[in-house]
Amino acid sequence: MFNLKLSRNINSLAKQLAFICIVLCLSNIINAQKIAVPENIQAALLTKVLKYNPQITQNKNIKILVVYNQNSLLAKDEFIKGLGSNIVVKAIALKELEQSIFGFHVVYFMAGIHDYSNVCKAQKVLSVTATTRFVEQGKISLGFGIENNKPKILVNLTSLEMEGQSFSSDILRIGKIFK
Repeated sequence: MFNLKLSRNINSLAKQLAFICIVLCLSNIINAQKIAVPENIQAALLTKVLKYNPQITQNKNIKILVVYNQNSLLAKDEFIKGLGSNIVVKAIALKELEQSIFGFHVVYFMAGIHDYSNVCKAQKVLSVTATTRFVEQGKISLGFGIENNKPKILVNLTSLEMEGQSFSSDILRIGKIFK
């Protein structure tokens, strides 16, 4: 009798442990899908993608504004390091965007920032973000996400058109498109 009760308790405990293991494994998979593309890789991808934008003159230095806040100070530095030497970069706080945007080709909004992206539409400047949902929602035109554990170019055509920007079909063919 005692052995039977012990066996049932062990069986029950084993089932509970199996359930906990399954939940933990699934939560790790779900969290892994939420990981953003690292800033230095986004920067490298951006420099490549900009070559397919006919509105940005390729024979001169491309000028990028990087909009950051207190939460993105370190990430901002990683992004800027990844851009390379043929890019002119100026990092600004969000409140400085309206006064600083003139003469720039691209505004890159660090993770979580999209306020004032309408300034890009008004000034016909390409908006780029580290936050994929802002591209999906049409607040920002270009972003980078993860799909099948690889970086994926995200393009919102409506936002892109409002900014007076475009990309060649080569980019649109390999990117994930939103309208």
